Amino acid sequence: MRYSKRLERLVLNLKGGGFFLSPRDREFLKLLEDQGIPEEVVEEGIKKCLTGINPSKRGKTPLFLCYRTVMETYENWRRIKAYGEMPDWRERFRKKLEAVKGFIRKVPPAPGTEEEARRVLREIEDRIMRNLWKKMPAEERRKIRRKYERYREERELYRELVKREIRKMFNLPDLSLYVD
Repeated sequence: MRYSKRLERLVLNLKGGGFFLSPRDREFLKLLEDQGIPEEVVEEGIKKCLTGINPSKRGKTPLFLCYRTVMETYENWRRIKAYGEMPDWRERFRKKLEAVKGFIRKVPPAPGTEEEARRVLREIEDRIMRNLWKKMPAEERRKIRRKYERYREERELYRELVKREIRKMFNLPDLSLYVD
């Protein structure tokens, strides 16, 4: 693992002590590292996640449960880095819909707020992924299931990994408002 020992110490401190990370926590950090997420972003996401959990339960909380928070933190970091303070979310929303128009039947109405745009894109992405998964040959689905079997218990992470495979197979863009 290339992330520093400082990150490991932070996790151990937030979890209430201990001498080493569990193999599952190490594997999770390796996964984030393989995805190219900078250490400072992982650190911020894990801090947000674990400080939101009752201190008496943190020690037994697997880091996998922090996946969504880390990815949201990464999305915000990329947005700020790429676009400065405020990108034109309406234009980005339009471009994201344009990129997947062949996968959707009905184009949703223009959202009124940035948060609504994020929600709509997330719903569209989920719908597209479900449809593609159903249409995928059974053998392909089995391969993907086998590849990520060890993450099956961590439902949210498992879904994100499967989505990533589907995106690769069908050359789909990420429908996050701020990720290109």
